[in-house]
This record gives sequence, C-alpha cells and structure tokens, in this order.
Amino acid sequence: MDFQKYTSNPLFMTNAAFIVAFMLIFPGYFAYTADGDDSELVDPLSKSGSWMVSFTETETEYSEDMTLGDGDSEETLYLVEVGEFHNIAKVEISLDCQDNDDPGPGFNDRVSASTDLSSITGMPDDQSEESACGGGGGGGVAINFVWNFVDNYDGLEYMAEDLSMNDIRAQWSDNGSGLGDWSTTVEMEINTPGPGPTVGIVDDSEDVTITWKVTTFELEIMPYEESET
Repeated sequence: MDFQKYTSNPLFMTNAAFIVAFMLIFPGYFAYTADGDDSELVDPLSKSGSWMVSFTETETEYSEDMTLGDGDSEETLYLVEVGEFHNIAKVEISLDCQDNDDPGPGFNDRVSASTDLSSITGMPDDQSEESACGGGGGGGVAINFVWNFVDNYDGLEYMAEDLSMNDIRAQWSDNGSGLGDWSTTVEMEINTPGPGPTVGIVDDSEDVTITWKVTTFELEIMPYEESET
C-alpha cells in the first residue's frame, strides 16, 4: 500500500489530526471531571442542603417477676437487638417491689441491683443501687437505671440547614452501641421485727418485678421545600 498516497490527501491528514488530538484530550477531560466540582458526579448523600428530619420511634418493654427471700439473689438477662436502619436511643431498667406486710417504718425490706454490661457493644457503664421496697414507709419504683445512646435525642421533627444527609445520619447514630445480653443481678434483704405479737403477720420474702424498656428509632430525611405562600 502506498502510504504517501494518503499523507498527501488533505482530508486524510485533517481526520488524523482530530484523532490524535482526541486521544490526548480524552484522558485529561475525564480526570478533570472526576476531580472537579461537577454536581452530576457528587455523591447525593454528601451534598449539603436544607432537610426536614423526623423520627419514627418504637418502644419495646418486657417484665419478669421473681420472689426473693432474705439474702437471695437472682441474675436476669435481656437480649437487646434492633433491625436494620434502627438506632437505640435509650435502655431503661426498673425494679419494683411492694413491702405491705411489715408493721411500719424501720422494718422495710430492701432490694439491690447491679448490672454486668461487659458483653454489650459500646461498653456502657455499669450501674448499681439499693433502695427500700415500696409500702411500709417506702414508695414507688424502688430502682431505675437509664442509659442514653444518642446525645440530645428527643424524637422531635426539625429542619437542618447546610448539612448533608451523611452529616445528619452521623449526628443521630448510636454507632452500633447497646446490643447484646443485658445482665442484672437482683438481691433481697428482708427486715422483720423480733419475737412478739407481730410474728406470723409478716412473711420472709418479697415479690420483685424487673422491667426493661428499649427505645429505638428510624431516621427519615426529606428535602426541605419552602412553601410559596
């Protein structure tokens, strides 16, 4: 083939010049658009804007009853697990016991509780407390423990400005904390009067109810559109 025949053709040389130029420009163009601020290539989750943020909240509650004599203790477990896209806002443990059979103040039965959260994700702090049972001079829920996993969570809808969806989700994330078996040990102290006319009208044990309440939420983020009124 006579190559000189083609190189002497103006149309051939023009087309060849365009092909060479395109080969040189093509990689640089896509490198620029990848690094540039092209809105079509920006991850929409990282784009700042105005958003309406709301929460769909769910409360799960479970109670367990036990009867404890003086010096008795019992360990209880409650498994906390959540579905995909759910965050744990709060875990609460409360204990209630009613001491209605003792003759009055000074003979109140007492309940104590302590947690072992070494297997819980996020390693929340353990709590322990001792209190008189209700009745007989006591009153109300004897012990109440609370763990909050999302700072400033109140479940109220609000508008977020100049933030991305990723920023908002990070703000309301529990970071995977609070999951696993929540272990609580409950112990009873029975206080009864000595020998005398009250013997036989008091018992040697108390009923205790332990309740776990877990508050979780799903996050919903929608673009904010200002009303045209």
